[in-house]
Amino acid sequence: MTLFNLGIFVSSSDAVNDWNFRIYDKRLVIARNINESLSAVTVLDVLTNIPFVLETANIASLKTLILGKEFLANLKVYTSKNVEGVAADFTNFFEALDIDQEIEDFIRAYWIYPGKIRFELVEVEES
Repeated sequence: MTLFNLGIFVSSSDAVNDWNFRIYDKRLVIARNINESLSAVTVLDVLTNIPFVLETANIASLKTLILGKEFLANLKVYTSKNVEGVAADFTNFFEALDIDQEIEDFIRAYWIYPGKIRFELVEVEES
C-alpha cells in the first residue's frame, strides 16, 4: 500500500474550515511508509492492526522515523463537515461533535470513508 492509493487530503489554509477537530490522542504505531513529498507517513496501529495515514506539517518529524520501528504518535483527528456520500445510518458519527468517541472508532471508520477522516501527526515520542 502506498500513500498515493489512499487519496489523502493535503492540507491547505482554505480547506481547514471544511474539517472538524475531534480528538487529540497518543497512539502506539509502527512506521510502514514515509513520503516526504506528501508530508505523510503510513503507519500500522499496534492495538487494532489497522494501517492509516498520518499527515504532518513538520518534515523534521518524518526524518526521525525509522521504518518498521514503533513510536508513540501524538495526533489530532479531524472529520469532514461534508457528509455527502456517507451512508444515512453513519452520518451521526460525523455530525455529533459532542459525543466522546474513541480513537479506535476513527481508525476503523477511516477504512470505510478515507476521504472523510484525517489524522495529523503533531509530535513523535520514542516508545
